[in-house]
Parts: sequence; C-alpha cells; structure tokens
Amino acid sequence: MENCKSFQRNHENVNISALIIDLQNKNTEKNMKILRDYAMHTSIPMSGVKIHTDINDKANLRQRFHSTLHVKINADEMDTHGLSRQNRERINEWGHELDITTEIKTAWSNLKDFAKEVFKNYLDAYVDENLRKVIISDKNLWQERLIPLKTQGITYKPKNGIPQDTVFMDYDALAYCINCMLGE
Repeated sequence: MENCKSFQRNHENVNISALIIDLQNKNTEKNMKILRDYAMHTSIPMSGVKIHTDINDKANLRQRFHSTLHVKINADEMDTHGLSRQNRERINEWGHELDITTEIKTAWSNLKDFAKEVFKNYLDAYVDENLRKVIISDKNLWQERLIPLKTQGITYKPKNGIPQDTVFMDYDALAYCINCMLGE
C-alpha cells in the first residue's frame, strides 16, 4: 500500500487516493493486514490445513488432478494481548475460525480490480486521446497479432505537459495497458 501512496504523490493527476482508501477499507484487506502484523510479531496462527484432491480420469494428464488447499486460522488460539483494540475486535468478528485460503483469493481479486483502476486512471491522465483512438481502431491487430507476438516497447508523449519521453514497456505491462484501453 505504501508503494501506491508513493505513486500517488509522484503522479498526482492520476488521482488514485479514493481507490487506495477503498481498498484499505475492504474487510479482506483489514484481515490480511492483521495476519501479516501478527505473523511478523508473534507467529503464524495456523490451526488446520486440509488438502482436497479431485481426480478426473477422462481429462488429459495435466488436468487429471485438481487439488485445493485450505488453511484455517483459529482465532481463539491467537495471542492478541499485544495487538491494538481495533485488531482484537476485528479478530473477534471472525468467530472461531478464518479460512485464510478464501481471504487470499478475495484479496487477490481486490488487488487485480485495484490495479486495473490505477492503470485506467494513469492512462486517462497520460495517454493522448488520439493515440487511444488509434489503438481502439486497431483492436483486431493488437488482439490477433501484436499481443500474441509478445510485442514490447511503446513511445508516446504524455498529454499533460510532461517532457516527451520514450517509454519501453515489457510485454505484460504493454498488453495490460492495451487491454485496459480496449476496455477488457
């Protein structure tokens, strides 16, 4: 989260403050922060680990086995004396157990949504509308040829008066930006 705040300070016209606050206020993010702090200062509070494996004889070899890991945290066994009142209250809200696997999946989904919005705001602030129109008009070229070929590198001049820069992006960043501009 500190990296996002630093990014906001360096790129004020991207205006992601509300996105940062919204992410920080999500229950999953609060739970993950508590677990991170607890693990750093006390121990990892796991109480149960289960692995469930499904076998599909008809699937190809790579998809034949599907395993799911579930890690539970017993809130009753956590030593909460050194934690803040807010963190103790939050742990009490968990009830007896917290399924950390579900929390991680939800946190990852929240983070992907957050990143998409940050990219969108960044692109809105820095990418010239004409370039955006060119990319959208070449949607099939990007989707069928350039992105599958793992195209790298892009040059542009930001529209907000920042001096002209040449920006080289790796394939993943470029593909992500193009997909954001294409609305996908």
